[in-house]
Amino acid sequence: MPTKNIQRFILLAQITLVFIFLVIIAGSVVRATGSGMGCPDWPKCFGKWIPPTDASQLPENYKEIYAGEHHAVAEFNALNTWTEYLNRLAGAILGVLIFIQLLVSIRIKKYDKRIFILSLLSFFLIGFQGWLGAKVVSSNLAPLKITIHMVMALVILSFAVAIIYRAKKLLDPAKEISVQPRIIQVAALVLLMTIIQIMLGTQVREEVDVLMKNFDAAFRGDIIENLGITFNVHRTFSILIMWMNFYLVFKIIKTCTDTSLKNMGKILATILIIEFLVGVILNRFALPAALQPVHLLLACMTYALQFAIILKVLKK
Repeated sequence: MPTKNIQRFILLAQITLVFIFLVIIAGSVVRATGSGMGCPDWPKCFGKWIPPTDASQLPENYKEIYAGEHHAVAEFNALNTWTEYLNRLAGAILGVLIFIQLLVSIRIKKYDKRIFILSLLSFFLIGFQGWLGAKVVSSNLAPLKITIHMVMALVILSFAVAIIYRAKKLLDPAKEISVQPRIIQVAALVLLMTIIQIMLGTQVREEVDVLMKNFDAAFRGDIIENLGITFNVHRTFSILIMWMNFYLVFKIIKTCTDTSLKNMGKILATILIIEFLVGVILNRFALPAALQPVHLLLACMTYALQFAIILKVLKK
């Protein structure tokens, strides 16, 4: 087996994984800053591949030109436009990386066919995600489409983690980890809980968007008090998720002998503590925009680690 080819593929897959996280946090920054309609058209931005920096670079009637069926174009804002543009650029780079990953996976297909299949599915999914992004823009950020967009991001993230896991197993196929059945059960449960929590968080974000459109900026501090039951469930559920994850980490450290699995557990616990503290700050200080992308990024990192742990402990 050509070890160097496998190692290079793993490096490429890891870079791709990093870009998936970058695209997730870029999308969150877009939403937190209200830049979702910074580019009213797609795939270009105001009809250009490189967007303008000033309204003087646009036609006088640009609002009428780029108005869609479901939305009007707001006053040009360079910060919003370039925030959305950089988000799209990160997504385009990710698409190129996933395409290269697919091509390289063909060379190691004979060693693990599933790596090629996962790479192929990732390629199609990233294309679908790009198409969905266009629909999100044309629908003027319809809440349901945004939620589906988030679900697809988690699916793509799962494939990326699985590709890296299977590629690393090619370098050490004989290594097996013996764990208690309870660990597998708890790991599956906390993963499911995390998915539910992320979806609840997406719904809360949608409620916040609606309230921000109706509230004057001076009353931003009242947003939390006006959120519905979804927010209360999301906030309470976070405590249960944290303790369930701590129980999982405790079981891993206490009963497992694999060092890498123990380290993954410790990293998971650390991320959860930071995530919980960020959530408290968001709750106490009227959802500061700077911490909203951090909150989502940490949630996705939690999901990725939980998924990696499941892959590691599942029997063949």
